[in-house]
Amino acid sequence: MKISQLAIHRLNNINWFVNLGVATTLPSVIQAQSISLFIKGLNSDEWESATLEAGNEITGYLAKKHTNNYQYWNSLVKEAKKVVENDIIPKLIFPESEKSAMIENLKWDLVNFLLEDAYSSLLREPFFFNGLINVYETGHMPCGWSGTWPTGKLVIY
Repeated sequence: MKISQLAIHRLNNINWFVNLGVATTLPSVIQAQSISLFIKGLNSDEWESATLEAGNEITGYLAKKHTNNYQYWNSLVKEAKKVVENDIIPKLIFPESEKSAMIENLKWDLVNFLLEDAYSSLLREPFFFNGLINVYETGHMPCGWSGTWPTGKLVIY
């Protein structure tokens, strides 16, 4: 098990945040209507819970169904964090007033995407964190969940 260079390349080719607050054509999402709702969503317990549940679903499934492969999880987490913190985040420009909340959410999303991608051949679709990367690739940022996860809709800005 290892972090995919293709996944890292994908992250390095995103045109980050170019459509924050711009109307989206993405299907099945809700758009936050203001910067204050965007920040409120990023900092909400509901959004944190939804992303934690998605991550826990991955680790729980791997621990039960793929015990031998799951033993590499912690070393992959370290590798993914290193990639995100050293190769991705330093290249990005954040709106200064929202920088802290955006960075913490982004780190979580990207590390979990790299892990989900590393284990994708063992997991069942749909891939939650890959879906978040699809949003980032459109220049938006995921910032919440409307409903009780896993039912409901992603909120983006």
